[in-house]
Amino acid sequence: MAKYIDLHSHIAWGIDDGMPCVEDAVSSLESAKKDGIVGICSTPHFIPGQLDVHIYNEMVTRQLELRKMSPIPIYFGGEVMMNSEFIEGLELDLYPTLNSSKYMLVEYNVLRDIHSIDYRDECLYELKMKGFVPVLAHIERYFHDGLDYSIIDHWVDMGCVLQMNRTSILGVNGKKIQSNALDLLDNGYCDVICTDTHRATGNRIEQLSDVYSFVSKRIGSENADILFYENPKLLLSNKEILNIEVEKKKKLFGFFGR
Repeated sequence: MAKYIDLHSHIAWGIDDGMPCVEDAVSSLESAKKDGIVGICSTPHFIPGQLDVHIYNEMVTRQLELRKMSPIPIYFGGEVMMNSEFIEGLELDLYPTLNSSKYMLVEYNVLRDIHSIDYRDECLYELKMKGFVPVLAHIERYFHDGLDYSIIDHWVDMGCVLQMNRTSILGVNGKKIQSNALDLLDNGYCDVICTDTHRATGNRIEQLSDVYSFVSKRIGSENADILFYENPKLLLSNKEILNIEVEKKKKLFGFFGR
């Protein structure tokens, strides 16, 4: 049975739009263990402009409670919104990284097409200047009218880590997002695949075996192991990640690997 580490999960209850109650968190942890997930990084939403020390401490306290009751290892992190107040908030030291590493999980507003966010590069530059490595959450969700590889290649050139969601690959979020996700996967533009869990039932759950099977068949089990286990493990250990190598479908020849 394959092993997985989930780096993006809103499994801690009652602190964001994720798990509504402790019972759902317990159920999700049990499901994760049965599915082969051997570690989860709790990544609640951190929203600049709505943060202070009290809120930060509430998040950490809940994560500690989650860790104590979990049958599998729980790591601490957060998903930080890169909004108009993001850069100013960097000075407050209230943005968590993944397991206290140099890697920080960040997101843009998925309701806005990436082309409309004029501060998108500035946020990443400021993170890099402070020594952090941006892990861009669910990159497939930012392109509402199809992928723009000039932006994606720029992210790669900046050294960003590219994360995709299980639900996007499986088509839960619609054909456009699935098309984006599969195109990115087929061309090697993915470093980590996660659940982005929000609920104990439905689609956004702690499960990776189904999408692992899909990805293994599409780009090979060695690449899948990198995306679902090796790279998450390396990120949590503050080490450099591996690149997948796939036959490039964007052109008619060659192999692609970053």
